[in-house]
Amino acid sequence: MKSYWSAIWLSGLITASAALVPLPSGGQVLKTSTVPVSAAISANRVEVARPAQQTLVRIAGGSRLSYHITRLPDPPRVVVDFDGAQLALAHNTVPSAYDPVRGVRLGQFRPQQVRLVIDLARPTSYTVQNGGDDLVLAFADAATSRTTAATSAGHLPVAEASLRVAEFSLPLSLTHEAAALAAPKPEETTLSATAMPLPAQPNPAQTAQAAPAPQEAQRPAAQRFSGEPISVNLKDVDLKDFFRLIHEISGLNVVLDPTVEGRVTLVLDEVPWDQALDIVLRNNGLVQQIDGNVLRIASQDTIRREAEQRLAMARAEDQAVERVTSTRVLNYAKAGDLVTPLRRFLSERGEIVAQDRANMLIIRDIPASMPQIDNLIRQLDRKSQQVEIQARVVQASRTFARDIGTQFGFAVATTGGRTVIGGVPTAGNSSPISNPSQPPPLVTSGTSSLPLVSNFPANAATSGITYSYATNNFALDYLITAAESKGVGKLLSSPQLVTQNNTQAVIKQGTKVPIQTTINNTISVQYIDAVLQMQVTPQITAEGTVFMDVVVENTQIDGGIARVNGIPALDTQSAQTKVLINDGGTVVIGGVMISQQQTNVFQVPLVGSIPIIGHLFKRNAVNVQSQELLFFLTPRIIPS
Repeated sequence: MKSYWSAIWLSGLITASAALVPLPSGGQVLKTSTVPVSAAISANRVEVARPAQQTLVRIAGGSRLSYHITRLPDPPRVVVDFDGAQLALAHNTVPSAYDPVRGVRLGQFRPQQVRLVIDLARPTSYTVQNGGDDLVLAFADAATSRTTAATSAGHLPVAEASLRVAEFSLPLSLTHEAAALAAPKPEETTLSATAMPLPAQPNPAQTAQAAPAPQEAQRPAAQRFSGEPISVNLKDVDLKDFFRLIHEISGLNVVLDPTVEGRVTLVLDEVPWDQALDIVLRNNGLVQQIDGNVLRIASQDTIRREAEQRLAMARAEDQAVERVTSTRVLNYAKAGDLVTPLRRFLSERGEIVAQDRANMLIIRDIPASMPQIDNLIRQLDRKSQQVEIQARVVQASRTFARDIGTQFGFAVATTGGRTVIGGVPTAGNSSPISNPSQPPPLVTSGTSSLPLVSNFPANAATSGITYSYATNNFALDYLITAAESKGVGKLLSSPQLVTQNNTQAVIKQGTKVPIQTTINNTISVQYIDAVLQMQVTPQITAEGTVFMDVVVENTQIDGGIARVNGIPALDTQSAQTKVLINDGGTVVIGGVMISQQQTNVFQVPLVGSIPIIGHLFKRNAVNVQSQELLFFLTPRIIPS
């Protein structure tokens, strides 16, 4: 077991080569230039650009730079220390929109040393080029970072496989984002004319509001500690002595806030020293801040009070800065639509007005807010894609009708006409018997007809056959009538329109039906649509598909239903849905099928139920109807 009081982080230093100098933080000095000169460095001399398959960080010193570079593993970042340099502004940050560089932070680390920290999204290989007054760090993409082959003069390739990280390192927070290093000043950062565009710096007041007060709240659930394991057995020890022990173990300079007081009792075996520090801080309501190699310990109330003071100071500075007025002319977006979203990003003194006639925004705010507003306007004022939408409403109908009927009449009379058997006149009369040679007594000479026994003719018969027979005492008439019809109908409606992305469009065609109403002795006329209408709102997704909120309605006057007080009935088919469709694809968004079958039988009681013979005394009517209604939808994205 190592001694509790020794600076154990010095053990395990790597000795791979003289060019690799181990740091207490677990990083390594990868490149060093030791020209003892003086330079002025500021954020407006730092540029982040991406000319090809790599991201460049360029530092323009104005004179020859003396520097050394350190790479830290967790979280991944690169630290560049400039000796004999002064920071033009107290604190500076340069955001980055290019992977893998997350941002660049600058701070006056020592009186004659400026520290520049490049935060990375992941461990990435890079090369360094010293162009005299300029220093350029080139970070490769993820695909190319695994193989580094830059060996030209003035370049130093960083091969991850050839470097060994020191066994013991400082905790994550060393050179990590801290208020003393990361807080931006109200001054606006101005890039050189040749610099590539960078995201605008945030408003200082908003940055102060968003900055969390206690560092403990930022810790992830699964905290990783990188300090060397120690074993400690303390009983009722003053907190100040415990922090002095941390100083001896870590080599950090420890500064205690005057409000720090209390005692600690703990027993730890082989626990990382930064985890022990974290436990003691949480038990006593304290917070740690790392600024370079200085560890500051303060209470949560002190940190919260300082954050409030910084916020108040930022607000006071905003109130003291004179506002500027500028105008922005929009190309595609409507000025009135951008007032509400942009107002959220103005300072407390900011104002924004839309001038609809010129489609212009008038903005009055402090200068620090203007770059962010301009960046938002560039993102929002973009040309929208257009979508062509075609709908097809297909209505098909089929009808079938068959009607077969019979009529039967006879008369029998005895000799002399005393007894007569036959039909009844109320059932109807048969077809006339023409010129019978010997008509029965009920049939007069010439042309006459018989009363029917059964009368079931086909409705609107289109064909038939008649059989008649007559003697002196007997006459018979039998008629068979039939009708059959078939029908197929198809109705195609195809509305089509073009609209912008995320913009509702409506198209309709048809008739407006006037309806007269009387309310409180006042006669008024209202119009109801009997139209084919399509209402759709398309949304183009990132994958190139189209998501649509669509309503298709086909309303027509129904002539088969009698009007009520002159008002016709309306026949409506509609579909409302939300659907995702590929560009140029067709989908059925809805369909209705109606089938109706009706069979009617009219017959003579009893006799009509006799097999085979019963067909002579009945009527069969069959009616079949079917309707199909389908809605098709096809969107097409119009190329810009």
